[in-house]
Amino acid sequence: MKWHRRVSLFGVVLLVITAGMHTNADAQTPVAPVDLSGFWINQYTPDLARALGKQPPFTAEGAERWRTVDTSKDPTSRCLPPGPTRAFTAPFPFLLVQQPNMIAMLFEYFTIWRAIYLDGRPHPIDIADYPDFMGHSIGHWEGSALVVDTVGIDERSWLDTAGHEHSDKLHVIERFERDGPSIKWTATFDDPKFFTRTWSITRTFTPGKPSDRIMPYTCTDNNKDVEQLRPNQPNLNYKYEPDTTRPDAGR
Repeated sequence: MKWHRRVSLFGVVLLVITAGMHTNADAQTPVAPVDLSGFWINQYTPDLARALGKQPPFTAEGAERWRTVDTSKDPTSRCLPPGPTRAFTAPFPFLLVQQPNMIAMLFEYFTIWRAIYLDGRPHPIDIADYPDFMGHSIGHWEGSALVVDTVGIDERSWLDTAGHEHSDKLHVIERFERDGPSIKWTATFDDPKFFTRTWSITRTFTPGKPSDRIMPYTCTDNNKDVEQLRPNQPNLNYKYEPDTTRPDAGR
């Protein structure tokens, strides 16, 4: 009788310990991030000011660069890469390939790619010495949202077709969130040389059809337009109005 009691007591203790082990294991199991992979169609946005509803909060230097921009010198007309955010506002789709430690963006625009590292690595300490047109991107998950931090973007790239430029200090934070069948993409721009404060836009990526595919785009092949480009400065009448929402406005 005593033996049976001991066995029963041992079984209860073992059951409690086992249940505790399962609880701890379940608590430590990471929640799988949302699946963003697939073929996506951009929301074409040639002028970010229209998405923002006004011109960005320029510094005096940023405003003057906007006023005097020459659209004939658009870097993409000379087959230079568009930059990480302009690639998402151009009228060309992209493929998103998702793995646990990396996400790859494969753009039809210029047949260019972009890597987002999710393995916890920092930006290279010498990134300012080796800028890239698509920048260097690291990301992490905040719940179901992918948050991407990008620096080291070559200052020769433009933010859009209209001619909004940036400096080598540009820092971009992006959020990718599933919104039903679509992806809501929010980009926040921080550049102390061109803008008095951060500003953001939100665009929507819509899913393509199962039969869709990335088409070839070779900019240098038969690129004869560049020979016909003539100076064009459409913003010379722009009047700079310092941003008054911050104490350091107009710096």
